Amino acid sequence: MTASEEAPGLVCFDLDGTLVDPLLGVRNCLRKTCDAFGLVLPDETTVRGWIGFGMRESLATLQGLENPERLEEALDFYWERYREDGVFEHELYPGVFHLLHRLKRQGHRIYIVSAKPTLFARRIAYQFDLNLIFDDIFGSTLKGRWQPKTDVVAGLVRQGTLWPGGVFIGDRGVDMVAARDHGLEAIGVGWGYGSRRELEEAGAERIFDTVPELDVWLRERFPQAEVFDAFSRSE
Repeated sequence: MTASEEAPGLVCFDLDGTLVDPLLGVRNCLRKTCDAFGLVLPDETTVRGWIGFGMRESLATLQGLENPERLEEALDFYWERYREDGVFEHELYPGVFHLLHRLKRQGHRIYIVSAKPTLFARRIAYQFDLNLIFDDIFGSTLKGRWQPKTDVVAGLVRQGTLWPGGVFIGDRGVDMVAARDHGLEAIGVGWGYGSRRELEEAGAERIFDTVPELDVWLRERFPQAEVFDAFSRSE
């Protein structure tokens, strides 16, 4: 057995558009926010383009939220609706659950690195019974400005949580940039919200159109035997 077959790997996942589809929750919470603040609801193409980035910066593009205080009020309202309803309006992409369980049983270090606030990223993982799969879940803050994902990964590398040589899987160009900036293999997925062109221009080394295709590649990339119970390392 080779060293690569013995050593555990590092696998990082984006959340929205990679593991779960957040569109219904985002759209419904945004509709309620626009109704409450007298704003014009953006079309679905615009909303889809916001996924994977900061909600404050996205809301700031709406006419009627030019005033910083009003923008903060709208952001607070949005996140309150998200806490009450939006987190429950997500769909786990078919095949993701079993893919993650296998990686866990192989003993790899598995993380979520998301643009979504950490509070909600953790809650979504919990509701899909994924919270024990991940070694940790990293996201943004509710009140802070959106931080480019490459900066988030840089901080995790500095503290030793992540290291070069692993894999970063995501659906947006910002995921690919973060991976390549820090020595991670940049793997794009085509079922999310970033286009193939966006992923390619950002440096994706591979792009998979379906979860089963990604699963096949991960089995080849990480051929280690399954030696752990899926939950034992977290209990």
